[in-house]
Amino acid sequence: MKMMIVMICLALFLVGCGKQSAAQREAQERAKPGYLEAKSFCSQCHALPFSDQHPPAAWPYVVSRMESYMEAAHRRVPDPAEQQAIIAYFQSN
Repeated sequence: MKMMIVMICLALFLVGCGKQSAAQREAQERAKPGYLEAKSFCSQCHALPFSDQHPPAAWPYVVSRMESYMEAAHRRVPDPAEQQAIIAYFQSN
């Protein structure tokens, strides 16, 4: 019984070792080029999406589609440089 408890504790410890805290992940994301632009524009309407939500090749279309929603809602749309930074951010993750 004692050995089983030790094994369970060891297993839980090993599983938890490889995981990042939310704060660590947020700090890593903030350091990436394009993060601030993506956060600023995407957060006008919804939470910042995960980059693996779409394949890298789909992000230009997704960003363009979101821009049309921003225009319809009379929200600020990214300029071409900001748009490229946003696409590059999502494609690099």
